[in-house]
Amino acid sequence: MTTQSWETIAANKRAQRDALIPDEWKVDVPESVINVIDVPRTSGILSPAEIKITETDASTLVKQILAKELTSEAVTLAFSKRAAIAQQLTNCLTEIFFDEALATAKKIDAEYAATGKAIGPLHGLPVSLKDNFNVKGLDTTVGFVAWANEPQQAESEMTKIMRESGAVLFCKTNVPTAMMIAESYNNVWGYTTNPYNRKTSAGGSSGGEGALLALKGSPLGVGTDIGGSIRIPSALNGIYGLKPSFGRFATYGARSGMPGQEAVKSINGPMSSDLSSVELWSKTVVGSKPWERDPNMLPIPWREVELPQQLAFGLILDNGIVRPTPPVTRALLETKAALEKAGHKVIVWSPYEALKAQSLLERFFVGDGGQKIAGFIKDGSEPWPVGLIPYKEAHDKLASEPPLVGNLWSLQAERTAYAKGALDHWMASKSLTGTGRPFDGVIAPVTAYSAPPHHTFEHVSYTSMWNITDQSSVVFPVGFATPNDAKPAGGIGEYRSDMEKRIWERYDPQEIAGAPVSLQVVTARLEEEKAIKLTGVIAAALADK
Repeated sequence: MTTQSWETIAANKRAQRDALIPDEWKVDVPESVINVIDVPRTSGILSPAEIKITETDASTLVKQILAKELTSEAVTLAFSKRAAIAQQLTNCLTEIFFDEALATAKKIDAEYAATGKAIGPLHGLPVSLKDNFNVKGLDTTVGFVAWANEPQQAESEMTKIMRESGAVLFCKTNVPTAMMIAESYNNVWGYTTNPYNRKTSAGGSSGGEGALLALKGSPLGVGTDIGGSIRIPSALNGIYGLKPSFGRFATYGARSGMPGQEAVKSINGPMSSDLSSVELWSKTVVGSKPWERDPNMLPIPWREVELPQQLAFGLILDNGIVRPTPPVTRALLETKAALEKAGHKVIVWSPYEALKAQSLLERFFVGDGGQKIAGFIKDGSEPWPVGLIPYKEAHDKLASEPPLVGNLWSLQAERTAYAKGALDHWMASKSLTGTGRPFDGVIAPVTAYSAPPHHTFEHVSYTSMWNITDQSSVVFPVGFATPNDAKPAGGIGEYRSDMEKRIWERYDPQEIAGAPVSLQVVTARLEEEKAIKLTGVIAAALADK
């Protein structure tokens, strides 16, 4: 228990971070400037060569470093500058370690000049990490005041894999408190905004990664997902993000806001403005044989996938709980038309009992009566963030309604029964495709909207239902919201819930114009290779629409 006030601890942490940005990298952009996506390019801080570096995909950068066309030091410096600009624009960073990264890059360059041997597939590439990954000597606050000023003594397995693969780690990115809110804000670091519209959310819980990558302050980032935490920020920031099934990418040693909660497993996955970078990271991590270092990983090597010439997709236009707002529906229909033009089948389909999946997730997350999170909040003497009020309410009931292990077992049995029903529903699509096989993938919204104003995000069921079934998914950008994305003239009929009513009554096409609009493609479990391949097909079709 600290003797300093939580406000003082938080202010000191922010001041320490901000002091690590050199004066010559400072920008002065008025708060009235809403869209800041082009500021890094036009700020004058980056040289033309640095702009080119930071707008080059990760695979190409590695090739250029190996060909000695670029140095790791030059690439790391360029991204450090751009990340510093991104931080000032959106408040996306937590821990900054640019100097250490540059020293690492210089060492990599020197060893490569001497030996001619690459360290690994990410040789010399700067990579950003979500805040919950432990980096030795740095804090891992996960937004908790109580966890500030506690430098970590050991590193997460994923941190080690990145280093051993040749990556240059240079910053960590902001998350919501406990990583359990779909927007990224906390009492330590504050709120992360969307660079396309700073009045809206960058999403959560990997929201810092989303904003940083949208501004090209990193070529490749690592996020985590337990209910949508990679996919929501990827969608809101217009980038690619892979939510794998559990067991492919090492999770051991990362910090959790709910340690021991394993009924819905958190996974690690890549995020990038470029799809090939997502694949590079995935191949790299699987190629490191994570099952030899993480007891929860499966010994499944990377598999090359051959897709049928004609694919059959399911298309979710409505999950039965909240109808998507106009930009998202437009994106769904545009994607359908593009794929059909390319010769593929797209069949409108309803997911399996989305309301039941939503209920399961909500009950699992407060399965301990909110006790873990409440304890960490109390340790830091900080106020409850508004997005964690359900956990506070659960904790307030502890005395009268203590959670029982038997209840958890029953809930897990209910989850398995739901997953069985969802699998049968998916396999039954064989009767719809005409191909003799079920859907190759299902295209669905990520959120019901393209960009919510601060502190208004609700309804994660378009993503969380796939966490319950542990299916693979990739988010891909489709376009941007426009002022013409108006509500239907006759309305959408009777609202099915207060939540749907709030979302639709709050929707304003003028307010969110210019915001990215993205979708996801979902596959069966442990089909990460196929999900990435399908995304490439969809992206090509959209480019040719």
